Amino acid sequence: MLLKVRKDAAGSRGFSAWPVAVWLLLLLAAYGGVQYLRFGFYDYLAGALGVIVVCAGCVLRQEWARLAMRATAVLLACWAVYSGVLMWQDRDKFELARQAALANPQLGEVALMMVERAQRTFQVVIAIKAIGVPLLLWLAWTMGRPAVAAQFHTRRR
Repeated sequence: MLLKVRKDAAGSRGFSAWPVAVWLLLLLAAYGGVQYLRFGFYDYLAGALGVIVVCAGCVLRQEWARLAMRATAVLLACWAVYSGVLMWQDRDKFELARQAALANPQLGEVALMMVERAQRTFQVVIAIKAIGVPLLLWLAWTMGRPAVAAQFHTRRR
Protein backbone atom coordinates (compact mmCIF):
# COMPACT_ATOMS: atom_id res chain seq x y z
CA MET A 1 0.00 0.00 0.00
CA LEU A 2 1.43 3.32 -1.05
CA LEU A 3 1.05 6.42 1.08
CA LYS A 4 0.22 9.67 -0.59
CA VAL A 5 2.57 12.49 0.20
CA ARG A 6 0.79 15.71 1.05
CA LYS A 7 1.90 18.70 -0.95
CA ASP A 8 0.15 21.28 1.21
CA ALA A 9 1.84 23.78 3.50
CA ALA A 10 3.14 21.10 5.88
CA GLY A 11 4.85 19.05 3.20
CA SER A 12 6.29 21.80 1.02
CA ARG A 13 7.58 24.20 3.66
CA GLY A 14 11.22 25.13 3.43
CA PHE A 15 13.35 26.32 6.28
CA SER A 16 12.20 29.49 7.99
CA ALA A 17 14.01 31.24 10.81
CA TRP A 18 10.90 32.59 12.52
CA PRO A 19 9.81 29.23 14.02
CA VAL A 20 13.26 28.91 15.59
CA ALA A 21 12.85 32.35 17.15
CA VAL A 22 9.38 31.42 18.40
CA TRP A 23 10.68 28.19 19.98
CA LEU A 24 13.54 30.08 21.66
CA LEU A 25 11.09 32.64 22.99
CA LEU A 26 8.87 29.82 24.23
CA LEU A 27 11.78 28.18 26.06
CA LEU A 28 12.90 31.48 27.60
CA ALA A 29 9.36 32.27 28.73
CA ALA A 30 9.02 28.82 30.28
CA TYR A 31 12.34 29.19 32.10
CA GLY A 32 11.35 32.67 33.24
CA GLY A 33 7.98 31.41 34.39
CA VAL A 34 9.63 28.78 36.58
CA GLN A 35 11.91 31.43 38.08
CA TYR A 36 9.03 33.86 38.65
CA LEU A 37 7.02 31.11 40.36
CA ARG A 38 10.02 30.16 42.50
CA PHE A 39 10.61 33.72 43.70
CA GLY A 40 6.96 34.77 43.93
CA PHE A 41 6.85 37.29 41.07
CA TYR A 42 3.29 36.44 40.13
CA ASP A 43 2.70 39.42 37.85
CA TYR A 44 5.72 38.42 35.77
CA LEU A 45 4.54 34.81 35.89
CA ALA A 46 1.23 35.87 34.34
CA GLY A 47 3.13 37.67 31.58
CA ALA A 48 5.33 34.64 30.96
CA LEU A 49 2.27 32.40 30.72
CA GLY A 50 0.77 34.82 28.19
CA VAL A 51 3.93 34.65 26.08
CA ILE A 52 3.87 30.84 26.31
CA VAL A 53 0.28 30.76 25.02
CA VAL A 54 1.11 33.08 22.12
CA CYS A 55 4.21 31.04 21.23
CA ALA A 56 2.24 27.80 21.35
CA GLY A 57 -0.35 29.34 19.04
CA CYS A 58 2.41 30.32 16.61
CA VAL A 59 3.86 26.82 16.70
CA LEU A 60 0.38 25.56 15.79
CA ARG A 61 0.21 28.32 13.13
CA GLN A 62 -2.98 29.89 14.39
CA GLU A 63 -3.80 33.25 12.78
CA TRP A 64 -4.71 34.92 16.09
CA ALA A 65 -1.28 33.97 17.46
CA ARG A 66 0.55 35.55 14.53
CA LEU A 67 -1.07 38.89 15.24
CA ALA A 68 -0.58 38.48 18.98
CA MET A 69 3.09 37.60 18.44
CA ARG A 70 3.65 40.83 16.55
CA ALA A 71 2.33 42.81 19.51
CA THR A 72 4.10 40.62 22.06
CA ALA A 73 7.46 40.93 20.32
CA VAL A 74 7.20 44.71 20.15
CA LEU A 75 6.15 44.93 23.81
CA LEU A 76 9.00 42.66 24.90
CA ALA A 77 11.48 44.70 22.86
CA CYS A 78 10.23 47.93 24.46
CA TRP A 79 10.45 46.34 27.91
CA ALA A 80 13.99 45.14 27.22
CA VAL A 81 15.06 48.63 26.16
CA TYR A 82 13.40 50.27 29.17
CA SER A 83 14.77 47.81 31.72
CA GLY A 84 18.19 47.81 30.05
CA VAL A 85 18.42 51.59 30.30
CA LEU A 86 17.45 51.45 33.96
CA MET A 87 20.08 48.79 34.59
CA TRP A 88 22.73 50.72 32.68
CA GLN A 89 22.09 53.81 34.80
CA ASP A 90 22.98 51.80 37.92
CA ARG A 91 26.19 50.27 36.56
CA ASP A 92 28.39 52.46 38.80
CA LYS A 93 27.00 50.79 41.91
CA PHE A 94 29.30 47.82 41.34
CA GLU A 95 32.32 50.01 41.92
CA LEU A 96 30.74 51.39 45.10
CA ALA A 97 30.08 47.85 46.32
CA ARG A 98 33.64 46.84 45.48
CA GLN A 99 35.03 49.81 47.44
CA ALA A 100 32.78 48.99 50.40
CA ALA A 101 34.01 45.38 50.37
CA LEU A 102 37.63 46.50 50.26
CA ALA A 103 37.08 49.02 53.04
CA ASN A 104 35.68 46.35 55.36
CA PRO A 105 38.29 43.63 55.90
CA GLN A 106 35.79 41.52 57.85
CA LEU A 107 33.95 40.80 54.62
CA GLY A 108 37.04 39.36 53.01
CA GLU A 109 37.37 37.84 49.57
CA VAL A 110 33.85 36.42 49.59
CA ALA A 111 32.33 39.89 49.30
CA LEU A 112 34.60 40.73 46.37
CA MET A 113 33.69 37.48 44.63
CA MET A 114 29.98 38.21 45.12
CA VAL A 115 30.39 41.70 43.63
CA GLU A 116 32.30 40.28 40.65
CA ARG A 117 29.69 37.58 40.12
CA ALA A 118 26.87 40.13 40.25
CA GLN A 119 28.74 42.31 37.76
CA ARG A 120 29.23 39.38 35.35
CA THR A 121 25.53 38.55 35.62
CA PHE A 122 24.72 42.21 34.93
CA GLN A 123 26.93 42.16 31.82
CA VAL A 124 25.32 38.97 30.53
CA VAL A 125 21.81 40.37 31.03
CA ILE A 126 22.73 43.61 29.25
CA ALA A 127 24.20 41.59 26.35
CA ILE A 128 21.08 39.42 26.12
CA LYS A 129 18.90 42.53 26.03
CA ALA A 130 21.11 44.14 23.37
CA ILE A 131 20.87 41.02 21.20
CA GLY A 132 17.21 40.37 21.98
CA VAL A 133 15.80 43.77 21.00
CA PRO A 134 16.69 43.56 17.29
CA LEU A 135 15.68 39.89 17.20
CA LEU A 136 12.28 40.65 18.72
CA LEU A 137 11.73 43.54 16.31
CA TRP A 138 12.77 41.27 13.44
CA LEU A 139 10.25 38.67 14.64
CA ALA A 140 7.48 41.29 14.77
CA TRP A 141 8.36 42.42 11.26
CA THR A 142 8.56 38.86 9.95
CA MET A 143 5.16 37.96 11.35
CA GLY A 144 3.67 40.74 9.22
CA ARG A 145 5.14 39.55 5.94
CA PRO A 146 2.66 38.02 3.48
CA ALA A 147 4.79 34.89 2.96
CA VAL A 148 4.66 34.15 6.69
CA ALA A 149 1.01 35.13 7.01
CA ALA A 150 0.17 32.55 4.33
CA GLN A 151 1.58 29.81 6.58
CA PHE A 152 -1.02 30.53 9.28
CA HIS A 153 -4.65 29.50 9.26
CA THR A 154 -7.81 30.48 11.03
CA ARG A 155 -9.13 28.19 13.71
CA ARG A 156 -10.90 25.12 12.39
CA ARG A 157 -14.21 24.16 13.93
